[in-house]
Amino acid sequence: MLHGEKFIVLLLGLFFLSFFILPTHRIQALDAGIVDSDVNVDLFPENAQPYSDMTITLSSYAADLNKALIVWKNGKNTLQSGYGKTSYSFKTLAPDQAITFKVTITIADANASLTKTITINPQELDILWESVDGYTPPFYKGKSFVSSEGTIKAVAIPNSSTLGSSKGRVTYTWKADNNTNLAVSGYGKDAYVFKNSNLNTSENISVSASSIDGNYDAQNNVRVPIVDPKIVFYKRSPTEGVLYNNALVDEASITEDEATIVAAPYFLVTKGQDLNLTYSWQTNGQDVKTPDIKNELTVHPTSRGGYATIDLVIENTVMLFQKVQAQLKLDL
Repeated sequence: MLHGEKFIVLLLGLFFLSFFILPTHRIQALDAGIVDSDVNVDLFPENAQPYSDMTITLSSYAADLNKALIVWKNGKNTLQSGYGKTSYSFKTLAPDQAITFKVTITIADANASLTKTITINPQELDILWESVDGYTPPFYKGKSFVSSEGTIKAVAIPNSSTLGSSKGRVTYTWKADNNTNLAVSGYGKDAYVFKNSNLNTSENISVSASSIDGNYDAQNNVRVPIVDPKIVFYKRSPTEGVLYNNALVDEASITEDEATIVAAPYFLVTKGQDLNLTYSWQTNGQDVKTPDIKNELTVHPTSRGGYATIDLVIENTVMLFQKVQAQLKLDL
């Protein structure tokens, strides 16, 4: 009987011991909650640009954040607080002016919370583009636009003080129409030169740039319009040269006994293509022998009071879409 009593006492001891131990394990499991890596941070847009709208969204497969108490702070300022506050929208500051958010997440039924730090540092990346081979006359103040089958050069310019003296320590990834061009992408490759497709009415270029030390990460895109080349006529003065400040549009008066008309084929691919360009002149519908200076035609009015019509077609014999024509009416 004595041994039976000891056995009962032993069972009772184990029972009471389990009563105190099991809840302790349960509390420890709840205290563990979720860890930092269990909470994902998504940014929209993915790369922060200066003075732009941005949204941060939190998500997790380890816990139901919609039932969690979430407090968003910037420094000592509470930006928002409440259950299920999984996203926050704001406007970024100037380049390199970082905003740091501390987000405290308390899971329902847990006795511990998790604080996640999110830093948004807006970075700026400029893209400059130009036509490499499109023609513009002397003293033209604008830049040449790109015509079909023309060559485009795009240059990425990071605008960030975080790069400091190591501005060249940047890797670039170039895309044209969302297709990554690996051949021109890579370390220090801040320029992209290519010939546009003759089927496109515009070229969409994008580039992402990131520094090797990870302090700079930005992207940008630009749309390059493709235009039709255009012939503009000017008059050559015997004393002042070509009068590029006075275009002859549609109709012009000729008071001299002799006048030289100069044709400027704006945006036509001309660099390195002189031997491939043909100039076909006509006066009043009659073919004229191509002048020695192919883009200049000298006219000699034989009578006064009438008019003459000049037609010109300029064509690149090796490029299908490099052709332009124009007409000028001369009052004599």
